[in-house]
Amino acid sequence: MTKADFDRFHTRPLVLASRKSALAMIQARSVQDALRPCPSEILGLSTTGDEILDRPLVDIGGKGVFIKTLEAALLDGRADAAVHSMKDMETSIAPGTKIAAVLPREDRRDALVGPYNSLSDLPEAAHIGTASVRRAALLRNRRPDLQTSLLRGNVGSRLARLESGEFDAIILAAAGLRRLGQMTGYTILDEDVMPPAAAQGALAVQIRTGTGRAACVAAALAGLNCADSALCVKAERAVLAGLDGSCRTPVTAMADIVGRDCLRVRASVLSADGRQCFTEEQHAGTDRPEWLGQNVAAALLAACGGPQFLA
Repeated sequence: MTKADFDRFHTRPLVLASRKSALAMIQARSVQDALRPCPSEILGLSTTGDEILDRPLVDIGGKGVFIKTLEAALLDGRADAAVHSMKDMETSIAPGTKIAAVLPREDRRDALVGPYNSLSDLPEAAHIGTASVRRAALLRNRRPDLQTSLLRGNVGSRLARLESGEFDAIILAAAGLRRLGQMTGYTILDEDVMPPAAAQGALAVQIRTGTGRAACVAAALAGLNCADSALCVKAERAVLAGLDGSCRTPVTAMADIVGRDCLRVRASVLSADGRQCFTEEQHAGTDRPEWLGQNVAAALLAACGGPQFLA
């Protein structure tokens, strides 16, 4: 970033849009810290997904309900950038915007929260809280006896419902717990047991395209991008796009850089009841992440019998 760009933000700080939840604000502040010494401010916003908690996401507009309010602030000029949990982002974003940076990824795994150390330790017919169709389907696949119920809200409210005895255990993203400083009271689940969602644990910063101030914002954020994290989530999101994955579709996707210039993608698609699970693993060069993700999605669609299988 040039001195002229810095002076521009000194006069009018770069504004980061964020959801108002404690976790989202911590995530926005991590971007703010990484931007220093560039002056910046955080614009906290309440989204539909934060306000309506008694229904599954699919019933209130899909996972994009967490994103669209921030995109609106970006497009109308109230914000220069928007900070998102990339897992919450749909595979297509608002026209006139782009992802400027993917920050170094946190732990992408899920965590079993409560007094049990593994899924096998859970008692017969244990009651598990989760808002994720992926987690619910994977639980039913491994333990058909388990009972799952909708659990939405911020991390604090979910933990409070566990503490009240409403659930025997709950499943949350390890990344969120770590970012909140919660280091005990849960067990990290192996990816072979509970493979994660596409882009889980990754933060993305979305900006407007264009010249002038938009170009200065892009320059300020360019140094925040983690090339390896961006490469992996690009492949994982390509799987999701190829499956037309939505918040009603149980899909897992994991990309890893293995060896020199080699990318591995492992993914699965499940029936909502968890009884059927189709998996695929493929490798390609690191220069073809989207091609690889699309190939994995195509193989999964062929294995499960086509789009009609998807929930």
